[in-house]
Amino acid sequence: MTEKQQIELVEAALAGDIESFGKLCQCYYPALVAIGYSVLTDHQLAEDAAQESFARALISLKKLKNKYKFAPWLAAICRNVAKDMVAKNTGQINTEAVSQIPDRPKRDNSDVMVYEALDKLPDSDKELIVLRYYDNSSYEEISSVLGISGAAINGRLTRAKRKMAKYLRHKGFSESRL
Repeated sequence: MTEKQQIELVEAALAGDIESFGKLCQCYYPALVAIGYSVLTDHQLAEDAAQESFARALISLKKLKNKYKFAPWLAAICRNVAKDMVAKNTGQINTEAVSQIPDRPKRDNSDVMVYEALDKLPDSDKELIVLRYYDNSSYEEISSVLGISGAAINGRLTRAKRKMAKYLRHKGFSESRL
């Protein structure tokens, strides 16, 4: 979606056109799921966070101060929703429900270590890695959603990958596997 198209849809949604808001939702849903996943590390919960974010955004649309910053505003809502979900669910494990979950396929040790390395990153770096490599978002898409430049994305991704590589080397990964 071009910036011009986004602005037109945001303006129409602000004027009460629900279909325009629906088109914005369709466009940004994958990115919001990726943002939610970077916080929650669970795809289904990330989808819930994305849907809740759209509901909150629709209710709060009139509070949007800059229609050019719709996507970063929406991303911030999703980030907050996901963090609220983590806070709400901390310490609330239903052991009966957990015992009924079917066994997940076993991951090899290297997959586990990569997820551990990702988890060690600050949230902002984790979000970038997930958007780029989990959601396969382009730099342009990430720039639109997060409101940062392509150069900033490149620098932050490079630093995040270096941090992950350092962690993995420390855990015994050989240079050829990085």
